[in-house]
Amino acid sequence: MQQFSITNLGQIKKADITFGYLTLLVGPQATGKSILLQSIKLAIDSGYIVNNIKANGYEWESDTGNNHENIGNFIDFYFGEGMRSIWGRETNCCLDRQSINIADLLKSKIEPKEKLFYMPAQRVLTLDNGWPRSFLSFEIGDPYVVRNFSEHLRLLMQKDWGNQGSPIFPQKGLLKQYLSEALDRSIFHGAQVKITTIRMRKRILLNLQGNTLSFMAWSAGQREFMPLLLGFYWLMPKSPPWKKSNIDWVVIEEPEMELHPEAILSVIMMCLELLHRGYRVIVSTHSPILLEAVWAIRCFQEENYQSEYFYKLFDVNESLELTILFDDIVKNKQFFTYYFQQEKTGVFVRDISSLDPFANDSAIANWGGLTSFSSQVSDVVSQAIQEKA
Repeated sequence: MQQFSITNLGQIKKADITFGYLTLLVGPQATGKSILLQSIKLAIDSGYIVNNIKANGYEWESDTGNNHENIGNFIDFYFGEGMRSIWGRETNCCLDRQSINIADLLKSKIEPKEKLFYMPAQRVLTLDNGWPRSFLSFEIGDPYVVRNFSEHLRLLMQKDWGNQGSPIFPQKGLLKQYLSEALDRSIFHGAQVKITTIRMRKRILLNLQGNTLSFMAWSAGQREFMPLLLGFYWLMPKSPPWKKSNIDWVVIEEPEMELHPEAILSVIMMCLELLHRGYRVIVSTHSPILLEAVWAIRCFQEENYQSEYFYKLFDVNESLELTILFDDIVKNKQFFTYYFQQEKTGVFVRDISSLDPFANDSAIANWGGLTSFSSQVSDVVSQAIQEKA
């Protein structure tokens, strides 16, 4: 997949996106970032999704055989209850310039392997009292991407960390040392994440200086980050080829939720590791920190690059494996950014990839509105100082 376009999807009037190795999506709340990302997942993985839903005992086809009603039922199940109106007769979708018809997607009889791994914004809901929920435990109205992500985590925990006392973090041999150190420094602060059994039920607990904390007693940032960390684990096999063979794409919604800026930098490092392993990543975000990092990397690519600036940017110690990663990022990876701009007639998705702070176009200069308040504060304070002088 190189390009995805869609018109008249919910509030989105037009979107035409060419993907880089890392593609950022920015814009205000409720401008359609999530439904566009879920539509990309549906376009790529329709056969897998259709078979997975039916294998779990769900059926969207009514007894009347009304095709319009069947499509509405599926949209409600896939996107979430009440969403059937977002994809209508005027919706036009193309993947790599090839038109996609949702009715044809639902007729797929092939069960290909999943190609896109989706980490939804609601990921904290996947952990019930410290353990991933099953696909079938969710309500009918919950989006497919949430239940599918949770099921992946549940199977991961059963397969790879089934034994009581098994350490989940730090996990020697799974994460590279620089990643473990960054996550420990910015999120866990010396604590260990382990599996234990309480009243015959397995739980993920935090052990801090001998004190055992239940999942709900963790900090908000630690709770939000835990399913994200498990998602990264799922994508990072311990042996070559270092990636899931069938997965080429990763979607991460709002990875910055509840995290301090230092922790967000650690998450960015995790994303760069995914790029280095061969994945292509799409991220929706409200954090200027991700755009600042991408802007800096693009500057490194355009100018005379030296790895020492990467080490300063992310505040990490030098190592050969990090130098190899940084070289790969600068020489081989493209970064694109798109802004979901709300207008009177709806949302139009714009390419703001240059992130030029001196651009005449305010959407580009203010990075889709993420830096507009900082600029406003600076202007107002400067004006106040000048008028008082």
